Amino acid sequence: MGKKYDVIVIGGGHNGLTAATALAKKGKKVLVLEKNKTLGGLASYREFHPDYFSNGLLQDTSCVRKQIVDDLQLEKYGLNIRSERPSVTLLSKNGKAIRLSGDVKATASEISGFSQSDGKAYVEYSNFIKNISPFLTALLNEVPPDLMNFGTWELLALGKLGWKLKGLGKKTMNEFLKVAPMCVADFLNEHFETDFLKAGICAPAIYGSFTGPWSSYTTLNLLMHECTSRVRIEGGPKALIDALEKAAKNHGVTVETNNAVQRIQLDKNGSVHGVVDSNEDVHASAMVLSTCTPQDTFLKFLSPNEIDYPLEHDITHYRSRGTTAKLNIAVKGNIRSRHTNQLFEYGRTGNSFDEIEKAFDAVKYGRYSDEPILDIHIPGSATPSGGQVISVLVHFGPYELREGWNESSRSGLEKTIMNTLEGYLDFSDCTIVHKELLTPVDIESSYGITNGHIYHGEHAVDQIITRPIPKCARYDTPVKGLFIGGSGSHPGGGITCAPGYLSAQRILKF
Repeated sequence: MGKKYDVIVIGGGHNGLTAATALAKKGKKVLVLEKNKTLGGLASYREFHPDYFSNGLLQDTSCVRKQIVDDLQLEKYGLNIRSERPSVTLLSKNGKAIRLSGDVKATASEISGFSQSDGKAYVEYSNFIKNISPFLTALLNEVPPDLMNFGTWELLALGKLGWKLKGLGKKTMNEFLKVAPMCVADFLNEHFETDFLKAGICAPAIYGSFTGPWSSYTTLNLLMHECTSRVRIEGGPKALIDALEKAAKNHGVTVETNNAVQRIQLDKNGSVHGVVDSNEDVHASAMVLSTCTPQDTFLKFLSPNEIDYPLEHDITHYRSRGTTAKLNIAVKGNIRSRHTNQLFEYGRTGNSFDEIEKAFDAVKYGRYSDEPILDIHIPGSATPSGGQVISVLVHFGPYELREGWNESSRSGLEKTIMNTLEGYLDFSDCTIVHKELLTPVDIESSYGITNGHIYHGEHAVDQIITRPIPKCARYDTPVKGLFIGGSGSHPGGGITCAPGYLSAQRILKF
């Protein structure tokens, strides 16, 4: 029989560690159970080839909330955070490139080298993002109002949001209400004329979801990313996880790795009693916070007779169709960019809306794209032996490949990625030491993510406003004592720490 805790957190990723630290700071006795040997989840640092390390499946930390870092005092534990997001280089097929930086004037000046009109439009676009940020950040950084049990407090919460929306001013408010439901292609076509600029700006709107640039409400996805992408964490995901681990342990959190939760144990009244781990030990607690996917939480950790049919139905139909693969490349020697004199750290491909939509079309029919959209990360630091890692998120490749994921299909995708990548990077002065391809099926098995979906579920409007489903949108669930707080919860996926932090605030109300 294990010890008794106030809260047991399932999953030692960035959300799990954030929640555990926030709870322990308020005097709660917390246990974190992580099935893998290392902490971090999607942000975990691991060796994929001797002396070559992948710094997380996801590597964009620009959306980590600064207020959470401050509240948990993570800088005290070695985290270095800057209030300017990393620069991203947009890459075209014809050798042109535009660098989007946190400096709006410098970015606009660079864009003006291609189009004077687009340079001016970028300033206007940035001002629009700045103007709507107070409303969207309030929506995304707070526990959502209870839309299932409408009362006075819920009316006040909605009124507060409505007041912030009105506070944007009539012109900005009307513009936001007009563009939020639009497809991102229509939205950006109204402002810009350069194809690869529009394609590069739109990329975060369609990453990780079963959507293309012509899908409705993708503008809302873009605006949410733009309003929350505000920081740069030196050292990337590893630095964040290291600081969170130190903070958690300093506040007395018990962390156990290599210990998978087998099931959540309920008492005779159907309330949470604790969890059973991989050693069949029972750890007692009246509150359990799961940062795993909603499907694993309700359909794996609980028995079918322990949840009612409506809940089972809603979770079963929560959409999480993985469309993203990952290629890690270990190289020795000098990599060069075919587009810029200096090697970029972050690069995005996607020459036009039509090419991105064509890449997405393949997924609809169970195929991977012949010309995938690439999100390229090349960290500045070399390995101890002088090597380098190129990390590539690959869009679009379906979890449910028509022919099935086998050696032939894996080899075909890897060859396709490399053929596309070599249009942007010059490997002639280096040796490729090793390549590691993770298909969505591999991502599912390696990271425990249902269907290999990197965000624990699609960022569609119905799965953002009440994420993952209406009756669980405020982190507590129909199972008394069970809470959820992973990327499948409000405000969504990516490395943000927000679901973990907000779920902890909700738990503290009970």
